[in-house]
Amino acid sequence: MSKNRFWRTVLPVLLLIVQLSSCVDPQQEKPNISVSGIEITSDIQGEQTIDSIIAPYKDRMEVIMDEVIGFAAHDLTTNGGYESTLGLFVTRLCLEQSEQVFDRKIDVSIMNHRGGLRAPINKGDITLGEVYQVMPFENEVLLLDVPGSVLTDVIEHIGESGRSMIWPASFTVTNQGVANVLINGEPIDQNRIYVLSISDYLANGGGGFDMLQGLNRHQVEPVKVRYLIEKEIRERTERGEYVQASIEDAVIVNKS
Repeated sequence: MSKNRFWRTVLPVLLLIVQLSSCVDPQQEKPNISVSGIEITSDIQGEQTIDSIIAPYKDRMEVIMDEVIGFAAHDLTTNGGYESTLGLFVTRLCLEQSEQVFDRKIDVSIMNHRGGLRAPINKGDITLGEVYQVMPFENEVLLLDVPGSVLTDVIEHIGESGRSMIWPASFTVTNQGVANVLINGEPIDQNRIYVLSISDYLANGGGGFDMLQGLNRHQVEPVKVRYLIEKEIRERTERGEYVQASIEDAVIVNKS
């Protein structure tokens, strides 16, 4: 049975079951219903009619996703310890692009590069489709007002988990936690409010950043992380620049 024929046959039956179950008297005995699954494999043949309907949209989408928007001077990946070329590239651009979008000075940016960035940018032409592969999620960028004491907790968590990057910051990871923490070359002022560029996922406590929940936030309009990546690459291309990033060794691991 083809996939579409299956749904034309089975779907009305399923809807009828749902309708009947929604009208049943709660005092009545529930019917005994057995359910079985059908494995979706490549053996299931496509439906020619449906394929013909989808084809124009599929072709148009492929044209959009195949557009070359930039060029990578080398592979950018999430390989490495606390820093990665792709993580540094995205974390840095999120701060710089957010300053343009939100029209205000931003102190630091955080990106969950391990698990958050889902594909590398390979050396050579960069297509729009690659940007969607790097950031398939619909995460939006917002700004948080972060007290210095909370920012200290944030960096402690980054040092412990090793899954996120913060820029511009440097610190040493030790067996007792993090040490020698500097934000843009300066020690953290515990009484200061820092402006942090971050995704809504992390701001809402994702990735273990529970300490960020409930902080004052700014979001002038929905801005997706993916849009900032695309914007950065297009602007570099307009300036005749390649996409590239190097490890800055801002995080020193000193653990026994």
